Amino acid sequence: MPQTLLVNRSDFTDVAIVKHDPAKLAKGEIAVEIGPWALTSNNITYMVTGDQIGYWKFFEPSDYGIKMDSPENEQWGRMPVWGYAAVTESQCEDVPVGTKLYGFFPVAGTLVMKPVKLSPLGFQDGNDHRTALHPVYNSYTFVDKDPGFAGHRDLQPILRPLFTTSFLIDDFLADENFFGAEQVLLLSASSKTALGTAFCLKQRGDIKVTGLTSGMNQAFVMETGFYDETQTYDTITDLNPDVKTAVVDMAGNGTVMANVYDHFEENIVYNCMVGKSHWDGAPPSRPPAGAPAIMFFAPDQAKKRMGEWGGQGFAENLAARWLPFCDSAKDWLEVERVKGLPEMLETYKAFLGGEADPAKGHLFKL
Repeated sequence: MPQTLLVNRSDFTDVAIVKHDPAKLAKGEIAVEIGPWALTSNNITYMVTGDQIGYWKFFEPSDYGIKMDSPENEQWGRMPVWGYAAVTESQCEDVPVGTKLYGFFPVAGTLVMKPVKLSPLGFQDGNDHRTALHPVYNSYTFVDKDPGFAGHRDLQPILRPLFTTSFLIDDFLADENFFGAEQVLLLSASSKTALGTAFCLKQRGDIKVTGLTSGMNQAFVMETGFYDETQTYDTITDLNPDVKTAVVDMAGNGTVMANVYDHFEENIVYNCMVGKSHWDGAPPSRPPAGAPAIMFFAPDQAKKRMGEWGGQGFAENLAARWLPFCDSAKDWLEVERVKGLPEMLETYKAFLGGEADPAKGHLFKL
């Protein structure tokens, strides 16, 4: 019997596994078997910002027959992940059984989808509650029709969604001449989005790239070669406070950020908030000096560049950084494929606790 993971929206450590009957398809719908999909710290950020940006809305618990009309059920949500799926049943003649997809999915065994806006490369899900949501997260690629999936297939769900954000952060900062900064300081430097950003900045070569990370991850961060300098959260004061600094915050820990502001003060010229890997850390406070934090929403920068470069130009510019980054991963990332709930939940809890090994990428299937 198919099953799905539910997460308590106010306490991510509280999860439930729900079994359900297979859905019956209506005309135009398809059923897919989900997996493998990736689990990263970015999935925690999706939940932290789930109400603010709308990530909880993509996959409703009611899709699986869970009644949401009582207070005890309203607390539950479904964490979205990036991964693959295969069509197992189809009432849509344009998407036959056996078609392989890549995109945004729930942590579940199956999903019913309604393909609309079909193109040679994919479609969007036309289920009623998804049509108003951002198309970046509502688009699905036919894997066998997109040459970009010919190589590095295991790395796609682990790194590609994060790297696209990394590419856009680098592009945004460079487009703004780094707001006059002499260095970019990345918090949670071992996270895959930070690594991708550091990689892009390092390739650009015209600004110092500095990382902040935990003591247990410092050696790993240094060994990637993406950072010019790496310090831990306990050694922030070893950084030169007189350097004009643009901060890229993947951690979202208010205590750490307060220490960064105390150290650099007015020399923080920009603070780009991206993630919340430290999901249970203190909330950020308004800084007494230095530029305030501004949330970065990658789809906005993508929309701007697609308008300027066109879809083909955007894909080419992204690929120019993405493919070398994939090549670099062989030196610092080990991919693990796992099947089953116990192993997945163990890794999930490691990400919640900030204890996941940054040198590993995780692919799962229920």
